[in-house]
Amino acid sequence: MSGHLKRTKETADLAAATAVLKQGYVCTLAHVDPETGGPRCVPMVYAYHEEGDERLLYLHGSVYWPPQTGLSPSLRQLWNDAGVHVCLAVTVLDGLLVGRAAISTSLNYRSVVVDGIARTVDPADRAKAFEALSDQVIPGRWPELRPIKDGKGGKVSELDSDKQHTPTVGVLSISLTENTTVVRLKRHHAAEPEHETQEDWDWDHGNAWGGVLPMRQVYGPAIPDSHVKDKEAAPPGSVQRLIGRTT
Repeated sequence: MSGHLKRTKETADLAAATAVLKQGYVCTLAHVDPETGGPRCVPMVYAYHEEGDERLLYLHGSVYWPPQTGLSPSLRQLWNDAGVHVCLAVTVLDGLLVGRAAISTSLNYRSVVVDGIARTVDPADRAKAFEALSDQVIPGRWPELRPIKDGKGGKVSELDSDKQHTPTVGVLSISLTENTTVVRLKRHHAAEPEHETQEDWDWDHGNAWGGVLPMRQVYGPAIPDSHVKDKEAAPPGSVQRLIGRTT
């Protein structure tokens, strides 16, 4: 990643931070509510994108709505041409640390926190952002999708929908190479429960077992929706490649 990225002792391994951002696709985005001054957070789909020396996170969510819908201004404010200071977190769980006591029960995980400015994605870049988002969630899905609407022929544009007065989805971006952006990586990988003593190891009331239970994400069989005409038809290649895959 770019040398402009602020380094802290948590970001000593930037390759590991990038690996976490590439593996996940759901983040929690936090910002300040302009009405109450209090914190707000919302889950969003995201994608990590590289282009030359630029490193971006694209964020996607149904948070652009016209004022008359009554949606909280804390969400509407994110669609601000000047950008909004936000903080987002992505966590990948690798295992459960099964302890003999409450204090020694924990998790093995990798977590990345990004502190930066979220900006509305320019209409010219929205197709690129949607491609990155589609392929982060389902690799190879983009060529199988209905072509994105560009507004030609009098049709509604999906590339400029942030400027319209109809409920829709929006796309934001955070530059990871901007000199004000801070990316922090934190990892915890223990081979056995911590904070235990001989008293815990000798405990003979109940099942005094300790160890690690690895965690993986597994994709199950595809379930067609009601609009699939041939229920016996195989799902597209991108979906088939996920079925049974473990991450």
